[in-house]
Amino acid sequence: MFYKWSKKIHMWSGLLTFTAFVVWGITGINAVFLPAPGEYKPPEVSRTQEFPFEGPGNLDDKELAKRVYEAAELKMAGGHYNVHRDDDQNLAFNVFTSNGPWNVTYLESEKRVRVEFRDGGLAGFLSSMHTAHTRRGAPDISARLYGVYNEFATWAFLFMSLSGVYMWIATRPGLPWARICIGATTIVTVILWWAVR
Repeated sequence: MFYKWSKKIHMWSGLLTFTAFVVWGITGINAVFLPAPGEYKPPEVSRTQEFPFEGPGNLDDKELAKRVYEAAELKMAGGHYNVHRDDDQNLAFNVFTSNGPWNVTYLESEKRVRVEFRDGGLAGFLSSMHTAHTRRGAPDISARLYGVYNEFATWAFLFMSLSGVYMWIATRPGLPWARICIGATTIVTVILWWAVR
C-alpha cells in the first residue's frame, strides 16, 4: 500500500511541477553561457517613460526614494536598491523586476520622474522566475502565486528524488542500469560541486 501511494504521488508531483522543471532546466543551460565575472554588460535601455511627481521637502533620500518607488507603480517589482545621487545630484535608484531592471531618476528641479527599462529577454525572465519565493520578490498577486508554486515544486522535486530511490530499492534493487545511473550521478554531482565551490 505504501509503495502504491508513493508511486501515485511521485507521478502527480512530476505532472504538477513540469512547468517549474522546464524553467529550471532552461535557466541552468543558459547559466553555462553567461559572461565571466566582471564581463557582464547590462542590456541597452529599451524603453523610457516619465511622469510628474513632487516629493515632500522634509524627507531624506531613503524615504524619498520609497515615495518615488511607490508612485512609479512598476509591475512585478521586487523592491528598490542602490539609492544614491547621480552626477547632477538627482535622486536615483534601481528596481528589480522579473522582466528586467528599471533605472529610476527623480528630477527634483523639474518635478518629474524618469524611468528607464532594460529588457532582460526571455532568458532573463525565466532566470528571475526560477528564484521566485513567497517571502521575497514582487508584491503582485501573480508573482506571489508563482512563488508559492515554485516552492511547492522544490518540495515536490525533493519528494520525487527520495520516492524514486525508494521505489527502485523496493522493486529492482539489483538492476544493473539503476546501479550504474546512481553511481554516475553521484560522481558527476561531486565533481560539479568541487568545480564550482
